Amino acid sequence: SRVMPFDIDDLSIYRGVDIPVSNKIMVSQPTLGEIQEFSERKYFSAVYNLTAVGADMKWQLWDSGIDYTEIEDYDLFVKLIFMLVSSKKKMYENMLLEKDKYSETLSNLTEEEIADFSVNPLKLILKKSNGESIDLCNFERYIIKDTEEVILYSNEDDIRIDRVVYQKIVQAIRKIHGLKRNNEIPANERTKMDLIEDARDEALASSNKPYKSVLTPLISALTVKCGQCGDDKIWDMKIGMFLDNIKRVGKIQDCELLLQGAYSGFASLKGIDRNRLEWAGELN
Repeated sequence: SRVMPFDIDDLSIYRGVDIPVSNKIMVSQPTLGEIQEFSERKYFSAVYNLTAVGADMKWQLWDSGIDYTEIEDYDLFVKLIFMLVSSKKKMYENMLLEKDKYSETLSNLTEEEIADFSVNPLKLILKKSNGESIDLCNFERYIIKDTEEVILYSNEDDIRIDRVVYQKIVQAIRKIHGLKRNNEIPANERTKMDLIEDARDEALASSNKPYKSVLTPLISALTVKCGQCGDDKIWDMKIGMFLDNIKRVGKIQDCELLLQGAYSGFASLKGIDRNRLEWAGELN
């Protein structure tokens, strides 16, 4: 389906302001400190899940009888992804209402597992206009009679997520985090099946590996590079500005190395993209 253009101001993202995607929904930008306190792993899992497309979930969709090359992004969202990024508190409440049926399951739950049911994966990402976090567990699927379009709607808050709002949410999150849509398309059926199996093997291989922090080496690099070792102010930096600054430091260093090589006679600038020589130019 055609993606509607959504003009997101670069300066607003750099400043860290919330991005309105409807009159009742905003995409928020947490600070590094907020991400650490919430859980870096859960935060980025929600970011990647919410922006996922069929090509990111090849084997999971295939095992469910769905061809990942044929499902549209929005259809994937309303069928599966919105449940992946919702809290499980209502499921737990329903289990408590039917204690006899789920008595064995409930008795085996640890305190940590029970607490996890209430965790909203989108706590730092989607907010209402009043600043409260949006939990997609409060949304249900509805079908618009006139168009037969499937939407998500919260009776509790009178908030609607349709195809256009979804596209704006995803575009804003991708732009904040410097993510690109996975546009991978297999050349033929054999290649498609190979990609599915490769994705499955990779997932199984990494399933037992301990989580490695995405932000720790980046925070360390920026504080050292900018001479701010031990400066706690970095924890107040919004994620959009932080990721932009990481790229900018790399661009400046690339530019300096190219120019030093040219001035010393060890390298030629012939054929070099001129943008690489502008340390204040646009970031790729």
